[in-house]
Amino acid sequence: MARLPAIGLVGIGNRDQGVIGWVREDLPSLIPAEIRIFHPQILPLQYFDSRRGQYLADGILRSLAEIARRENVLCLGITGSDIFSPGLHFVFGIACTGAALISTFRLRPGFYGMPDNEMVYRRRILTEAVHEIGHALGLAHCEHPGCVMYFSNWIGDTDLKGPEFCYRCRRRVDLLQTG
Repeated sequence: MARLPAIGLVGIGNRDQGVIGWVREDLPSLIPAEIRIFHPQILPLQYFDSRRGQYLADGILRSLAEIARRENVLCLGITGSDIFSPGLHFVFGIACTGAALISTFRLRPGFYGMPDNEMVYRRRILTEAVHEIGHALGLAHCEHPGCVMYFSNWIGDTDLKGPEFCYRCRRRVDLLQTG
């Protein structure tokens, strides 16, 4: 486990208070790393696109990458605000080497007109967190639809795949542990 970096969780702007706690509790069973909680950050207004009503994820990710370098952790930002990346209508999350960002905005069942369901919501958050951390560790998208590293084009993909790595992707994460 010595080779996997500690994971620093950072709440950003509008977020559900319990989400950081859920991720802190659930993540170690899937990615065996030390989990640290960092002070919440504000959403920088310069990344807000008023025409879209969304925040530019790429800009927020750059800020997270700075925290990751400064603190020597893999930084996972969690926001409840809607985010996008150029060329896409929205993203559930985004990552670069050493840093990741997820949005819970489109993960709530209520967003899709469904009744609130905490178990579904929590599983979606964990799935997107593990997916983006996988990218931050260097993993690419996987072709296996049941793998957490499979690309989610819509919320149904997220629900189908769940938070676990397929054998091949799990092996890659395990190799990071042993160096």
